[in-house]
Order: sequence, then C-alpha cells, then structure tokens
Amino acid sequence: MKVKQNFSNEIETFSASSIYERVGIDIPPHKTIITQSEGDEIIRIIHNAGRTFVSVQHEHIKTISKYLYENNIADKLCSSLFYREILDLLGYNYRDFLLKPSEEFLQDIKYNCEHTLDFICTKDSFIPQNTQQVESICRGDKRFILNDDFDGTMYSITDNKRIISCSYYKQNRGVFENTCSMQVFSRPEARRNGYGKITTSAATQAVINNNKLALWVCQVENIPSRRIAQSLGYLLLGGELRIVM
Repeated sequence: MKVKQNFSNEIETFSASSIYERVGIDIPPHKTIITQSEGDEIIRIIHNAGRTFVSVQHEHIKTISKYLYENNIADKLCSSLFYREILDLLGYNYRDFLLKPSEEFLQDIKYNCEHTLDFICTKDSFIPQNTQQVESICRGDKRFILNDDFDGTMYSITDNKRIISCSYYKQNRGVFENTCSMQVFSRPEARRNGYGKITTSAATQAVINNNKLALWVCQVENIPSRRIAQSLGYLLLGGELRIVM
C-alpha cells in the first residue's frame, strides 16, 4: 500500500494543520524536520501527506537523518515490523518492546510502541457500497449507546434487533471542524461477513453528504481495518510511530 502523492488542496490544508496541532511546527509539503526528543521518548515519527516530523534522542539524530535519506518513509510506515527495524537501527533489542495491539484485552501491560496509520476520504475518492442492509439507529432508541461526543446516528447491521455491527463518527472541532473521525465495531461472531465495510460506507456517505472529510485511524497491524478503509476509497496519508523507554 503506497501513499498517494498528489493530494487535493483540502487534504493539504488538513495535513499542515494536523502536524502543527500535534507538534507545533509548520512543515511545508515534501519536507522533513528532525528535532531532539525529550524525556523517555526514544523516537517519534509522523508522516502526513508528504510532510515528515521526527523527534529522536540526540545521539541518534545523524543515524536517523541518514536512514530517512536512504529510505521511503511512506512505504516503511505501512509495515507492522517497522518498529523493530528502527529499534535495531538505534541499537536496541526489539524484544524489550511491545507494540500496542488493535484490541487490548489484557490489563496492566505497558506497551512502549504505538504505531498507527492515517487515512482520509473525500467525495472524490469515496467508493460507496450497497447499504440496503444498514439500519439507522438514532439517539433516543434504547439500543443507541454513544455519548454526546458522537453524531446522533449509528449505522448498523442487526440480527433480531440486536446490533452485530455498526459504524459511527465524531465531528471534530477547532482547526479540524470540517472533518469527522470514523469508528467501526463488529461483534466477533459477525466478522468476516463484510458488515464493517457496509456500515462504514453508510457512515462515510453521511459525512460526505455534509461536505466533511472522513478520517480513519487504525493500528498498523489491524489488517481488516486497513482493508475496509482502502476498499471504500480512503487515501493513506501516512502514520505515526512512537517508541518510549
């Protein structure tokens, strides 16, 4: 999976705002900024629509600079083994580090690596699906479980009125007011039936109809989530890797 290089103006604007909101630095398109990390952070890499920000421990700045010059960071970010490669490069044993999973069932575990991918969907890139099976469950229905931070509709597949898969979104504020963050959930017994793709298509259509950008973030190793995004026309912007001691 490769990052699309020619983005629309609205995506470019979002990308610049997204990086500035996270790190407080303006980064022009196709530019890389490397700074010294602080505290227990070994390295943080953010790549978004051609912009790259890196904070890394001082003694590793030259090593990382050379690595970024010789490698395509957009492609590297798509690998779930990327964190191992970076740790090996910097002289750490990757076995001492745990990558945060897409679903965390175990408690009291310290995950010191987090690696996410960022996708975005516009009206021009969106690939709609047949959503006749989808039921709109609105706030006030006893099955509606979302708090006030989310939109008032859950786009759901039901079985005997029981929700087995649903997608929904939260409208963002501030500099991201024209974007919505997407979510999808399917019960374990209902997975591998395409329900997540169908419900997400319905939710994405609602966002597109309101002239918003739909944002999708998932853990790098969550292949089903990545496939849903790609099948619906979400564009891969890049991602973020953060490793701490």
